[in-house]
Amino acid sequence: MKSLRLRAGKERPLLGRHPWIFDPAIAKGGGDAGETVRVEADAGRFLCWAPFSPASKIRARAWGFGR
Repeated sequence: MKSLRLRAGKERPLLGRHPWIFDPAIAKGGGDAGETVRVEADAGRFLCWAPFSPASKIRARAWGFGR
């Protein structure tokens, strides 16, 4: 499973259940178009699952917050 690691402090919108993850929030990771990725906080804590979109400014859209 591929993953996205967010920059420090960029997990706040997800903690409030806002589903969009913009390109500047991503520290490392990625995936293929439409592939589900595991989204992690900067310390590696699981945040959500999201389909990845390499061509969009909104790189991922959370669809599941449970493991």
